[in-house]
Amino acid sequence: MKNILFFLMASFGLISCSTEDAAVIPPDEDQSLIYYYDRKENGNLQVYSYDGVEETNLVNDTSYDYWWIKVHPDKTKFLCYRSPKNAGLNSYEVCELMVFDIDGKNGRVIVPLHSYGWEIQAHAKWSPDGTKILASAKCPDPSINDMVSRGRMVVFNADGSNPFIVSKFKHDVADPAWSPDGRQVTYVGPSDLNFPTNPEKAEIYQATLNYSTMALENPIRLTYDDLYCYDPAWSPDGKWIAYSKGPFFNLIWHENHDIYKCKPDGTKDVLVLHDGKVNGVPTWTPNGDRLIFHVLGLNGPPPFSLYSCSANGDDKKLILSTNGIYRTTPSAIEK
Repeated sequence: MKNILFFLMASFGLISCSTEDAAVIPPDEDQSLIYYYDRKENGNLQVYSYDGVEETNLVNDTSYDYWWIKVHPDKTKFLCYRSPKNAGLNSYEVCELMVFDIDGKNGRVIVPLHSYGWEIQAHAKWSPDGTKILASAKCPDPSINDMVSRGRMVVFNADGSNPFIVSKFKHDVADPAWSPDGRQVTYVGPSDLNFPTNPEKAEIYQATLNYSTMALENPIRLTYDDLYCYDPAWSPDGKWIAYSKGPFFNLIWHENHDIYKCKPDGTKDVLVLHDGKVNGVPTWTPNGDRLIFHVLGLNGPPPFSLYSCSANGDDKKLILSTNGIYRTTPSAIEK
């Protein structure tokens, strides 16, 4: 691994499974939400939704893998990446960004493979008003005279056009996330620029996006520890940032990656969930009362189960579970 971007993007690829057993779907007591996710079926990753009662296969194309589903704020469409079938989990080097209607129809590519000179594209997320997309890209940045190909944050229009590199740093960053008002961006970057490849020095940062210059300003470091911090996600009210944290190599052993939350200024760093499992990709429900995340564990639950818990970490409950079917990047919207 040559730089921190690969550490940040490949973590769950190190611990993937390929068994294709049937899904276990318990009735959801809260049937006000629809969950969107990907799982492996018939040999490739496909897009599904689950309304609390029934699972629906939205995208079923056996030629490609489809993953990283993010629903538009107006609930009419979703983003996802597409990569060649069996290219490997987290196959960012060979993916392209697509948009589908919310029912899985009318799929179209908005950022083709290696557009804009990007060697890698990843982590695409809608802006709160749905007019722009924030993502990661590996590329040089001539505007700061940095011709080294690094992990950078980019913002472009909802149709994939007019990209700007907004992270004017000479080091790698990844895992960007919008604040609810679209004014701030949270991301992961190295705390030790003398050893930026050390994943235990990956910390959460926050900066203001200047829309006049299309550049991030006044970065603030939010986490201070010697653990791998990743997958930041803002609460809908903007008061908390949830994220995952743990020793990087514990991802291999499927243990002890916890969910935390901190204030946007870095204060009140609070442990939300510790249960000995790998709890990753925390995502807030629309009302901010709960967190949705996927769970890894060797001794149960089965790999890549989908769970939720309250914003304080209690009332953990199963949403979806399988024996080895890959599930990731859960999203949820209100019906």
